[in-house]
Amino acid sequence: MKKLSIISKYKKGFTLIELLVVLGILGILAAALLAAINPVEQLKKAQDTSIKDLASNFVDASVEYYSTHNALPWFSAANGGTNCYAGGNTLSGIAVSSLANCVTNFVSEGDLKASFTGSSNQSQIYVTNPNPQTGNASDVIVCFQPQSQSQQLDATTKYTQTGGAGASCKSQGGNTACYWCAQ
Repeated sequence: MKKLSIISKYKKGFTLIELLVVLGILGILAAALLAAINPVEQLKKAQDTSIKDLASNFVDASVEYYSTHNALPWFSAANGGTNCYAGGNTLSGIAVSSLANCVTNFVSEGDLKASFTGSSNQSQIYVTNPNPQTGNASDVIVCFQPQSQSQQLDATTKYTQTGGAGASCKSQGGNTACYWCAQ
């Protein structure tokens, strides 16, 4: 009976060294998993997707507005234009946040959702209308500069802020951060 109590006395748990080895292995696995997932890159991807959606919505709103009014809202000389942009009819890489009155027009016409006006990402979206004399909605180019590495390397990210061809973009093998554009 005495032998049995001595054996059970020494077999009650793990040693400190065994616990430290297991914790070390778990730490290494967690660090490897964290490096593989890269949460900062994932957050940047999510933000890029959100901004890409806003840019596409702005292009769609321009087309819808044009189809209703036969003019874009910043084109005051055309019939149906509301002159919502104080900078004139020409837009060349203007931040959407500078077009607050135009966005208000889009929202009031039902071309954009009201939540668009509350987006903090408007300052990262740039609008160009290279041919304002025609006022055609198909000329509207909306661009943004992605922050995630994967979107910077995407083949569709190859433009300047105004929608022109970007020289030496990362997506083309260069080292310049370029813009993704919707038209």
